[in-house]
Parts: sequence; C-alpha cells; structure tokens
Amino acid sequence: MKQNKIYIIAEIGVNHNGSLQHAKDLILQCKISGADAVKFQTYSSEDICDNETQKANYQIKNKSNESQLEMLKKYELSHQEFRLLNNFAKNHKIDFITTISDISEIDFVTKDLKLKTIKVGSSDLTNIQLLLHLGKTNKNIILSTGMSDINKVNIALSALAFGNKKKISNFNKKYHNYFTKNLKYINNKITLLHCTTEYPAPLDELNLNVINTFQSLYSMKIGYSDHSKDLITAPLVTAKNINIIEVHVTKSNKMIGPDHSSSLDIDTFKKYIQIIKKSERALGSFNKKITKSEKKNQKQVVKRLFIRKDIESGQILSDEYIACKRSNIGILASEYSAIINRKVNKSLKKGTRLVKQVLGK
Repeated sequence: MKQNKIYIIAEIGVNHNGSLQHAKDLILQCKISGADAVKFQTYSSEDICDNETQKANYQIKNKSNESQLEMLKKYELSHQEFRLLNNFAKNHKIDFITTISDISEIDFVTKDLKLKTIKVGSSDLTNIQLLLHLGKTNKNIILSTGMSDINKVNIALSALAFGNKKKISNFNKKYHNYFTKNLKYINNKITLLHCTTEYPAPLDELNLNVINTFQSLYSMKIGYSDHSKDLITAPLVTAKNINIIEVHVTKSNKMIGPDHSSSLDIDTFKKYIQIIKKSERALGSFNKKITKSEKKNQKQVVKRLFIRKDIESGQILSDEYIACKRSNIGILASEYSAIINRKVNKSLKKGTRLVKQVLGK
C-alpha cells in the first residue's frame, strides 16, 4: 500500500459568468496554482431545467428574482466556446473535464471534444437514463454522491455497469446491484466522490468518515468534492488516502453568480493545494523503516550496555549490574537477552562499557 498522489480538479463550473475570456483566465490561474484539471458544466438550459423551477436556497442568496432556468441561460456556453476552452487547456497542459446532465451532450463531449473523463453531478446520481448511456461510452466517469445514501449509490453504479455491458432498455429493479457483476469496468473506469450538496457545506455535515465507508465497500477510486470553503478539509481528506479532490474556484468571492460566494478564490486555492502537497509529504510511506535522517542520528542516540555498579570477576550479570546508556561503541541494548545471566571474566567498575571480551561463556 502506498500514499496516493491526489489528482486535483479545479471546479470552475459556471464561475466564468458566461464569459469566454473569463473562463480562459481561470484556466490559466488554476494551472499556475498547481491544479491537474479544470472542470466546467456543459448543458443546454432547456434540456436540464423547466421554466417553473425556482433557484436553490444557496442560489437565492445572490439576490435575484429570476428562475433557475433564467439563471442557467446566463451562464450557458456554446459548443464552439467549449471547443476553444478545451484547446486552450490542452495548450497549457492542464486536463479538461466537464459535467453533463443530459444524454444530448454525450456525443459532443465524447466524439467532438474527445474527452477521456466525464463528470456526473450529485443532482444526476438518480438520472438512470444518463448513467446507462454513459456506461455505454466506456469513458472514465467521476460520480458525485451528494443527497444520497448507499442504496442510491449502488443503483447508480449498477446503471453505469449495466449500460456498459447490457442492452440499456432491459435495466430494471432486479439489476439494482448489478455493479458487482461488472467490477472490472467499475474498478477501472469509475471514481466515486463523497460530497455534501450545500454551498458552503457546514463542517458538521461534511461527514468525511463516509470516505472510509466507501473505501471499505468498494474497490474503485474514491475522492471528495469539497463544498466547505474551509482549508481544514485539505489535510483531513489527504490523510484518508483519496485519489481525487474537486474544489470550486473563482476569481473573487465578491462576484455575482450562484457559486462565487461558496468557492475558493485563487489565492486561497493555491494555499489549499500547498496544504495537500505538504500533507502528502508528511504522510509519506506506509512502511515502517529507518529514514535517512534517522540513520544519521542513530549512532549518537542508540542505547548500549554498561555496568550499573561494581561487579567482581565470576559474578553473574543480573539486572542490578546492567545499565543502558547512549553510546556509539559497545554492545547494543537490543542484545540484552543474550547478555543477561552471563558471567563476567574480570572485575568491572560502575560505568564501564560492556564489551564481548569481558563476558564468560
């Protein structure tokens, strides 16, 4: 077992505010900050939301009376803009990922953009149609699990696994644990993200121990989608040896938009990544061994055997005559069991270093 190097995804989402230039600026800043990938959201507003759906509570905080559909339209990017952003990311050597919420976008992201990895947000964990069709693509899928329980997670995994192997129209309730029948696909292609769907998510609802639950139940890659806006999560989830972390980023928390106030600004995002990197270094190896720096100190601090009080030739070395002291010469304290109850062949004074030459048979 080894400590994973965490793959860090900067979730730009709709924090570009509908501006192509703003999106490019964020890609560049995320690259400079040390992110491995940037993630966007590819959608057609009418395909994912009806005109009567009101905004979520966290979206209402942005002081606008518009509907959710009207809000989404403002941040919708065209396919051509996504082509440009994908190429921009490639040119700057940072991976490009996007979330899709409807089957109408599958061909675009897989065949046009040729993305290797697709994200499914928590709101689509129960979108069986989308999951079945994504399974059929055999692409890498990152699946967020906010607003769910283990049963819903298992059904979502089963839909992906079923779509990958079977005729989509045959999926029904009796296949809700089908993922166990297609573990090769699940373990190689799916990453499961623990997530709390609130912006920002309160600390006492993060339930980071769910990561351990996922790791005990599944063999696939496990990660965390962080909505907390709190740097404390960085070392905590790194210590859980996750594979992926996703964090919302923005140029400024003061900008108007649904996610800006609950995202990390670029400077804070840099600190977040630095904490992850330092945590990875500190966690190090699972193997208990003497380190390089310890080897340099070992000779000076290791304990060796000495005479505790005067002993006459022919007497037996019992505990009353043996002491352990720091020294770089003599018999190691770890050899105690081979020394106890042996005779000495000469008289020795208190404080004398024990050496093999003074030991009888």
